[in-house]
Amino acid sequence: MKLSTLLGFAGLGAALPSLGSIKKFELNLTWDTRAPDGVEREQALVNGQFPGPPLLKDEGDTVEVTVNNYLHYNTTIHYHGLEQQGTSWSDGVPGVSQRLIPPGGKFVSNFTVTQHGTYWYHSHSAGQIMDGLYGPIYIRPRTAAKNMANAMANDTLTRAQIYQAIKDPKLVMLSDWFHNTSEELRQFAVEGDIDILCTDSLLINGRGRVRCVSPGYASSLIPPTMLSLLQGKNYTVKGCLALDNTYAQTTYAPHNLSAVPSTLYNECNATEAEEAVIDVESWKGWASLNFIGSASISVPTVSINNHSMWVYEVDGQYIQPVQVDALTVNNGGRYSALVKLNNTAGDYPIIVANSGLNQKLAGRATLSYANGDPNIGSTPSINYGGNSLTSDVVVLDESTIKPLVSNKPSQRVDETYVLDIGRYEKAWRWSLNSNNAYNLALEAERPMLWDPKSYENSSLVIATKNNTWVDIIFKVVGDSTTLQPGHPLHKHSNPVYVLGSGTGEFNYTSVAEAAKEMPEMFNLVNPPMRDTFTSPAAFQGQAWMAIRYHVINPGAFFMHCHIDPHLTGGMALAMLDGVDVWPTVPAQYGPKGHWGNAA
Repeated sequence: MKLSTLLGFAGLGAALPSLGSIKKFELNLTWDTRAPDGVEREQALVNGQFPGPPLLKDEGDTVEVTVNNYLHYNTTIHYHGLEQQGTSWSDGVPGVSQRLIPPGGKFVSNFTVTQHGTYWYHSHSAGQIMDGLYGPIYIRPRTAAKNMANAMANDTLTRAQIYQAIKDPKLVMLSDWFHNTSEELRQFAVEGDIDILCTDSLLINGRGRVRCVSPGYASSLIPPTMLSLLQGKNYTVKGCLALDNTYAQTTYAPHNLSAVPSTLYNECNATEAEEAVIDVESWKGWASLNFIGSASISVPTVSINNHSMWVYEVDGQYIQPVQVDALTVNNGGRYSALVKLNNTAGDYPIIVANSGLNQKLAGRATLSYANGDPNIGSTPSINYGGNSLTSDVVVLDESTIKPLVSNKPSQRVDETYVLDIGRYEKAWRWSLNSNNAYNLALEAERPMLWDPKSYENSSLVIATKNNTWVDIIFKVVGDSTTLQPGHPLHKHSNPVYVLGSGTGEFNYTSVAEAAKEMPEMFNLVNPPMRDTFTSPAAFQGQAWMAIRYHVINPGAFFMHCHIDPHLTGGMALAMLDGVDVWPTVPAQYGPKGHWGNAA
């Protein structure tokens, strides 16, 4: 079954086959010219479209995905958030679980879907997300949707409406977009010694437009207490921090700003391209908008004029529903929200604004009621900078998220890793373990899956034993001369418990020691489970975050920052879980395996 035969992002229900069946998908990767925001550039397409079409599955399905690489460069495809229980060779990380797929080649992934909820697939090579190589995944739950509907409502009608909304959601990909290719952006970063902090537009489901902004207005969108971070300069007409801002670009080494084209930061030409429309119908009562954070550098905050949202699922995990007016969708994260369709039928703006300090930029789509007034008036909750417009606007506080069904982590910890994360020597060079950058060239190396013993002692590897509990404490290294955004870290394989986070120094050797001194900073009873978790931003200082996970899925996996320039700059580690009971790799996925040429 080719994905091109499936429905688009809205109205998924009719495209979902029966539970427990074997699903075969084909992803044809090509390179062509498109203009998602009104400006033409060459980009990646999946089955001829951008974003790629949805992979629609049912919990418990066996899945086969054939990737045909018609691009002019090497690539792989990763299924973000899927645990790959017992099938780490289908995880899609070059140099870790598989070889790169060469131009003209193909790769076939086989795995069983053990989860439900919202996920996505994307390239895991050389920052190609910035070229548009991604698409959504939705896994329809077997029974859990009824549990959520029961938690949300008492009456039979509302429960039925919520249940149907969850089973047939609107998938909403929130992306940023660049008029340069990932290869060009990488060249600008290395030759100019800069961190890429500026994008050209924000897209919703692959549509958007270029917006320009008054530098004075953009600068007015940050709190007065943070104005000094601008170093006396306004944001640019693109809403970007000045390129020579040393807090953002460091003073580690001399910069070569002449290697950076003025179009990247300082030039802006607005467009009037078509924007996305999310169609809804009042008689259905509720709609589920499942937001997927597919941005590369931006931190989109989203709200819908005149509508509250009940966030009920985060990273595929059901949580106790939280009513909010706005929520921030971190890179790689997924947040599903129920929206009550009880307003006067009309068109209501969906506002998406970057809430990061790096750039003040917004995009929009439309929540469109059937047979509604396209010119109806409405009131926004957030402004162009993602800030609340009034004091009563409620923004999702991730530190308060609780699982729908409590799942207490083990209080016994077998091993603790303390990782200093940050950048060193260059503005573009990042690390998850002190001064050890995971070099981009490692993608072309022999996959660690084939010979884990050779890599166990590497400073770029965490090696664990099966059925152990592991704590990882991330210490965000910073000082008064640097800025670090929140780092959206993604751990492949099974999810983690997010135990706590905070700003300032972390002068402890374990979670137990820290929790004894500051118990209010930790949740060891019913913490949320995530596969993508974001450290606090470190503005002229330090921050920290602690996670815990159970080693139950032996294989070669990966952990990394999901800000694309940080990943290509080295902010990653390989995770060799269960080295004591390493799985037998099927011959087709081993050194002698070969999938042949693209069909």
